[in-house]
Amino acid sequence: MLFNTIDYFYFFIVCYIVYWISPARFRKYILIIFSLIFYGYWSGSFLIHFVLFIIITHLCVIGILKTRKKGFLYLGISINVINLCFFKYVLTYLKFLMSEGELTIPFFQSLSEFVLPLAISFYTFQMIAYLVDAWRGKFTESPFVNFLLFILFFPQLIAGPIMRHDDFYDQIDHAKLTLDFVQRGILHILSGLIKKVLIADQIAKVINPVYANPGEYDGISILLTTFAFSFQVYGDFSGYTDLARGSAFLLGYEIPENFRSPFLSVSFSEIWNRWHKSLSTWIRDYLYIPLGGNRVSEKRYIFNTITVMSLSGLWHGNTYTFFLWGFLHGILLTVEKYFIGKPDRKLMSKTKIVLSIIWVTTMFSFVMTFFRIDTLKEIFTFWEASTNLKGKIIYKPDFWYLMIGCYIIQFIEYKDYFKEKLQPYINSILITLCFLVYFALIRLESTVETFIYFQF
Repeated sequence: MLFNTIDYFYFFIVCYIVYWISPARFRKYILIIFSLIFYGYWSGSFLIHFVLFIIITHLCVIGILKTRKKGFLYLGISINVINLCFFKYVLTYLKFLMSEGELTIPFFQSLSEFVLPLAISFYTFQMIAYLVDAWRGKFTESPFVNFLLFILFFPQLIAGPIMRHDDFYDQIDHAKLTLDFVQRGILHILSGLIKKVLIADQIAKVINPVYANPGEYDGISILLTTFAFSFQVYGDFSGYTDLARGSAFLLGYEIPENFRSPFLSVSFSEIWNRWHKSLSTWIRDYLYIPLGGNRVSEKRYIFNTITVMSLSGLWHGNTYTFFLWGFLHGILLTVEKYFIGKPDRKLMSKTKIVLSIIWVTTMFSFVMTFFRIDTLKEIFTFWEASTNLKGKIIYKPDFWYLMIGCYIIQFIEYKDYFKEKLQPYINSILITLCFLVYFALIRLESTVETFIYFQF
């Protein structure tokens, strides 16, 4: 059930009405029921699989809290990692071998129709964090109903943000319908629709043919396509997060921000503090710091950084190009630290800030090629086309409108300046935006594009 479909609109309206007219003591149970329906709408069998792993993980958490034995921690983490690796990597490899005729396993012949469990990467990381936090003593009790809602909460279930228990637990029995949350909820939903439907999906229509047949386009179009794809992913995933946060606000919950103007960053370390923030902080707290963080030798720092970024790449996808995507970001971060130095925005001139933004955005977009294309051969074919002197072009007015629109949104969300200045007029702004977005949406073709991060 995609956030940008009429099905979700009706689903949320029903949930919203039932939720708020019910007594407060029943609301978390209502959210659990609607979250089960939300996931089960996609697959009933995988819903059973999902709930089973929630129960197993919670039993391990209880074991940790009651006995303080590390075996329960290792067991819980191992079960979740094995589950993720089996579905995301092992089955994919077996399917590949069978498709190539190199392997025949009678039981697995039906794998040609097999799909990855929805949201497996996100809920696995969320449950691992919960297990580790239990071991670290960040909480002393874990009511199963609260844990079930924490993992199943449908606004963030499919593609994050990856929440921690302290982002959510304190809100469970205190959710209230306030004017501020309603305003923020509507604003985030409008922002999400603009980013996803009016920008990301429209960019996709322009650049998908380029990736399909790069040889038919001129070199400038190839280069611009790399930037456009980065903007598409930003609009798509940031748009999903805004829709998720907007839905949560309307239900009386605030979930973490996941993006904040990544393409206004002046360094690679800064862009990873602004891009998929919940994943970046998860990697920092549960992988990077346990490996020693910054308090290690130079060689160990380089190893740690490249290792965790490469693992981040594999978390996104099961092809070697995803690994290379993460590996290259690890290289960029280490080169920046030891050879360029982390720039201080406060000490930089405006010219240097602009040049740094261009440099970081360019390199980030170049590396995103490994995120989009599955093989090195296809990547080389794509970049080889950048030398074309003739061919079709994409740099038409509509293309530039989309690029400019993407940056305007990032300037608006960069700081809270606009929020403070426009707060007295928020109701008028929301009404105006609702009409503008509505009339923009009805003029578009009815095709619904899935969210890029749903595949992870």
